[in-house]
Amino acid sequence: MITNKTTYECTDCGRPDIVKNGHTRKGKQKFHCKTCGKYGTLDPEVKYPPERKAEILRAYHERSSLRGLERTFGVRRQTVSKWLKKK
Repeated sequence: MITNKTTYECTDCGRPDIVKNGHTRKGKQKFHCKTCGKYGTLDPEVKYPPERKAEILRAYHERSSLRGLERTFGVRRQTVSKWLKKK
C-alpha cells in the first residue's frame, strides 16, 4: 500500500506550524498559523494566470481604456487598477 504524506507550510512565514481552521464556501481547506497568526487558504485559487494578466496590462499600455478592457477581457476596472498600483 502506497501512502503520500503531504506537509503544508504557512504562505506568509513558511513554517509548518499550522492547524486546520474550517473550509471556504467552495470547500477549500482554511488554516491558522500558530507562528505568525495568519489565516488563509492552503491551495488558493488563482483567477488570472500571469500570462493573461500580462496580456491585459499590455492592452492597457497600448492606450485602451479601463472600460474597454472590462468589455473586451471581462475583468473589472478595479482589478486592473489594483494591478497597476502594484507595479
